[in-house]
Amino acid sequence: MTSSASVTGINPAGTHSSIASKGAAKSVAPFAFWLLLLTVALSGNPNRQALAAACPADHTSEQVHVAYVYDGDTVKLKGGRRVRFIGINTPEVGHNDKPVQPLAQAARTSLVRLLDENNHKLWLQHGKQQHDHYGRLLAHAFLENGENIATRLLRQGLATTSVIPPNIWGEHCYQQLENSARAARLGLWALDDYQSHDARSLPPDTRGFRIVKGRVTAIRRSRHNIWLDLDDSLTVQIPLKNLANFGTFDFDTLTNQVIEVRGWIRPDRNKSRLKVQHPAALVIITTPSKP
Repeated sequence: MTSSASVTGINPAGTHSSIASKGAAKSVAPFAFWLLLLTVALSGNPNRQALAAACPADHTSEQVHVAYVYDGDTVKLKGGRRVRFIGINTPEVGHNDKPVQPLAQAARTSLVRLLDENNHKLWLQHGKQQHDHYGRLLAHAFLENGENIATRLLRQGLATTSVIPPNIWGEHCYQQLENSARAARLGLWALDDYQSHDARSLPPDTRGFRIVKGRVTAIRRSRHNIWLDLDDSLTVQIPLKNLANFGTFDFDTLTNQVIEVRGWIRPDRNKSRLKVQHPAALVIITTPSKP
């Protein structure tokens, strides 16, 4: 049997509209007025215009002042609140006696420099889910010139995309920027851990973020999950509560197909397990040809 090479994402039915949280704070200024000021400020600098144009905010929830940078995707605000940026993940600096991950300091330094150049001010666009289980505020962050913080880190290859429902605003725009950095092998994308690994090559004690490729050898269902076995080496967990994100996609069509999944791997008995909550984390690589 031969396979025809293709790369396709799992597209849910319908499209996702931008999100505006119910109960979120009112914009610090009418957005149209803010956008007008931005246009005037950038009119003489095409490079800054291009940066600000990528994944622009559709509203602002509040203006804040950053007091401390934990790492590339988490900051502490004046007043004590912590903010976790939506849509991206950067390497961990090494809190609570954990080791510093590769390029974690580079991501943190990039963010610190941006904030130093902008008086430590950010404009936040709150997520639909406004807090995570750590109590951190979830938001997209923008500089005064309109530049989306996430886009700078993604362009540099210092962040990966991370789509966690219901906060899916900007997913397609962020993914395009990641794809460009990945193709150019910038930053993280030059490291072995961030390459696409064969499921059969994963050591049993693998932990952390990985991109894994393998053939779907079995599809199982339980009370709360759909389980995809990749080459009998990796189990992909898809919670039933997240099926709405996949629209009308029929998972049975994945049998014998080669797919690529991304996420955080944990050991699970004699296999590794990876949870997928959104179709952005699952890509069909090849489809077996018809007999």
